Amino acid sequence: MRSDTSPAGARDLSAIWRATSDRITEIVRTLPDTAAYTPVPTVPGIAVRDVIAHLIDTARLAGDDPAGAARESVALPAPGAAGGARLAELVVGWEKATAALDASVAADAGLASLLITIAVMSEHDLRSALGVPGARDDIAVKVALDELSGRFSDRVAAAGLSPLRVTVEQWGTIAGDGRAIACVVADRFEFVRAMSGRRSADEIGRWNWGVEPNTYLSVISEVGLPANEIRERDPRIPEHMRDREFVL
Repeated sequence: MRSDTSPAGARDLSAIWRATSDRITEIVRTLPDTAAYTPVPTVPGIAVRDVIAHLIDTARLAGDDPAGAARESVALPAPGAAGGARLAELVVGWEKATAALDASVAADAGLASLLITIAVMSEHDLRSALGVPGARDDIAVKVALDELSGRFSDRVAAAGLSPLRVTVEQWGTIAGDGRAIACVVADRFEFVRAMSGRRSADEIGRWNWGVEPNTYLSVISEVGLPANEIRERDPRIPEHMRDREFVL
C-alpha cells in the first residue's frame, strides 16, 4: 500500500531517471583509474568498478528484456562484474547505456521506477565508497521507497506475517494484508537501504519497533542482510557530533 505525499503517478520519472544517472556520471567521471578498485562498504566483497558494471548490465538488460530487468532489479553487484575494463571505459559504457534507455523510461513507468531504484541504490554505494555522501533526500530515494516497500509488503503477506504499519517521516504504509497492529518507525533512507540489503539485522533492530523485530528480519530484504553493520554515516550530522550513534 502506498500513502506517500508525492504519489508516484505525479512524478516526472523520466526527469528523475536522467538526474540520477547524471549524478552517478559526475561522481565517477573524473576519478583516477586506481579508484576503480576502491572497496564498497555497503556491499562487502565488491569494488567501485563492479557497481558501475552492474549498472551497465542492468541498463542493457532493460533495453533488451524489460521483464528480465525486473527480475534482476534487486540483485546486488557481483565481484568481478567489470572484467578487465578500465574505469574510463566503464564510464563511457554507462553514459551510452543510459542514453539508450531514455525513450523506454519515458514510455514505461514501471520500468522507470525499477531503474531509478537500482540507480539510486548504486549511487549511494558509490558515495559511501568514495567518501562523497549526499542526496539522501532526493526524490529518487522516494521512488525507491515506493518500489521496495511494495515488494516488502508482498513478502510479509506471502510469509503469513501480521501486517506491519511502517512510518518514515511524512510517509506511511501497511506492509502485508489486513489491519496492522504491529508498527515500526524508521528514518526513510535507513529503511530504503535495509530493504535493498544494505543494513544488518543489528542496525534494523535499533529502529523504533512496536513488535519484536526478528519477526520481520527474514523478509525486510529479498537479497538478505549483511552479517556486519554497514554504518553508512549521515552527512547531515554536524562534525562535532559524528562520534555518537543516532537512531530512531
